[in-house]
Amino acid sequence: MDKRITVSIVLATFVLVSLFAVVSSAASVSGTTMAGTGPAVTSSGGIQAPAGYTGYANFFAVDANGTLWHTNGSGTWDSLGGVSTASPAAVSMNYSYFRLDVFVRGTDGGLWQKYYQNGWSTWISLGGQLASGTGPAVCSSSEGRLDVFVDGTEGALWHKAWNGTSWSDWENLGGHLTSSPAATRWSSNATNIEVFARGTDGAVWWKQWDGSRWSRWASLGGQVAPNTGPAVSQTLNLFVQSTDHQLWNKYPEGSRWSAWRTLGGNPPEALSNASPAAVVDPDLHTRVCVSSTSGNLWSSESDVSGLWPQWSSAGSSP
Repeated sequence: MDKRITVSIVLATFVLVSLFAVVSSAASVSGTTMAGTGPAVTSSGGIQAPAGYTGYANFFAVDANGTLWHTNGSGTWDSLGGVSTASPAAVSMNYSYFRLDVFVRGTDGGLWQKYYQNGWSTWISLGGQLASGTGPAVCSSSEGRLDVFVDGTEGALWHKAWNGTSWSDWENLGGHLTSSPAATRWSSNATNIEVFARGTDGAVWWKQWDGSRWSRWASLGGQVAPNTGPAVSQTLNLFVQSTDHQLWNKYPEGSRWSAWRTLGGNPPEALSNASPAAVVDPDLHTRVCVSSTSGNLWSSESDVSGLWPQWSSAGSSP
């Protein structure tokens, strides 16, 4: 990724009729996730969640027809409808009451949002244009705030924020991305937003908001498999599927980043060519989730030593 590149092409925002049909079924289903799409995962543990949404992790996946599904790992998937064309992104925005927000790339190439707060909303168009095959990234940098990031059609990183009452305009943050981005609020520094993406050299590139301004892009090295992007938890545990089709991990060590390391074990099935997902559970363990070539979802949680020794099914695939 060339740090000097700043592209000033404005994303087109469309006023559209709803392209998303809401499907309100809930069933134990099995099938296959859409090829090239990975899962989204967010934590809801410790929140006063309604029945069916409790538990440490909520998983989202797109089936072969583009329908978005949700499960809390119980084995029962809820259909959220819509027609998604890339991996979703999800976040639990508030800690004083239960809310989940999920974002997808629609068939129009634009960004779409759906949220749960005493029931699921309809699909909401947020406009913009995402590069083909890429999905959004989202984090909540403060109570009631959302920060969404996408790879624009020209390859730059674009940002849009919700302040609790309204959405900002799209903001061009430059760079040249070749994957879906990943974003998080670093839990040890409440003012920071960290964004990661695959650059044109195949390495992971990093950009940071320090509370007042954005940093330049910086390389974290590594080699990320084509058509996949990084995943990051709130503790800055960074995960990628490398060109060897194994999961690799990088994390902060004091004021520096660690070297890249393998997780020491993959799921029982081969990884699909899709981005992983990561989150910190309320017990402060990091969870990483991937999709397999058979379309199943697998999840692993770090132990006290920081290793990921076991993989478990995240519920039958939707």
